[in-house]
Amino acid sequence: MTDLLDNFLLRSIIAGTMMVSIAAPIGCLMVWQRLAFLSDTLGHAAVMGVGLGLLLQFPPMLGVLAVVLLIVVSLSQVVNINNALSETTLAIISHTGLAAGLILIGVLPSNTVSIEAILFGDLLAVTLTDLGMIFITTLLLLILLMRHWRSFVAVSVSREIAQAEGIQVRKIQLLMYLMIALLVAVMMKVMGVLLIAAMLVIPTSSARVLSISPERMVIFSALYGGASLAGGIFGSFQFDWQAGPSIVLSATSLLLLTLLLTRWVKRPV
Repeated sequence: MTDLLDNFLLRSIIAGTMMVSIAAPIGCLMVWQRLAFLSDTLGHAAVMGVGLGLLLQFPPMLGVLAVVLLIVVSLSQVVNINNALSETTLAIISHTGLAAGLILIGVLPSNTVSIEAILFGDLLAVTLTDLGMIFITTLLLLILLMRHWRSFVAVSVSREIAQAEGIQVRKIQLLMYLMIALLVAVMMKVMGVLLIAAMLVIPTSSARVLSISPERMVIFSALYGGASLAGGIFGSFQFDWQAGPSIVLSATSLLLLTLLLTRWVKRPV
């Protein structure tokens, strides 16, 4: 099995498939709760986590996880992430974290971390260690999603009704923010901080056009994500594009195609 996983393309496909499988349901929840900007903020701020990890000489992933968890816990305690004030706060955190991280990485001596890989990801360079971390994270998030799915959907539809039904809205929302933070920390290796939000939002937007129920939207989102992954890897090999940007372009192309087709189907004869 180890010999089989020595194939970098196979590792990339497995890592991408796991990423798509978990990005679909979490991306849907983010779109329903209008939290798309949160993933962008966490992705940008994650660069500061990389810089802190290098500065303190521990694995950058731990630094990323520490920073994104600190942000979501702080925001959940201070403001409602859905209001206008918090959007401004998220924008400030996003740009400040990215700037501070780039400065830290740039000035540290003996730096062997590629800023390009941090910003745009490097799916084709996924190692066995990365694969193991992605698998554990995906499994944990899937278990949490299955256990709390009804509560997540209820809160997404109406916080007031969910609270009236006995759901602990604040705890459920905090749990979802923590899950988003964990997903962003792990996805950074695959997609890079600038492209994480794209893979959480674009396939979901495509699925939304065709869906009439939450579960159907998750399924279609996963299918669109898988097709985007396949198209991105093909583009990377065929045209020597970077894998992350290629996947995002594939996802956007599928979204535009879906919008055109649905508009053509609904066009009056």
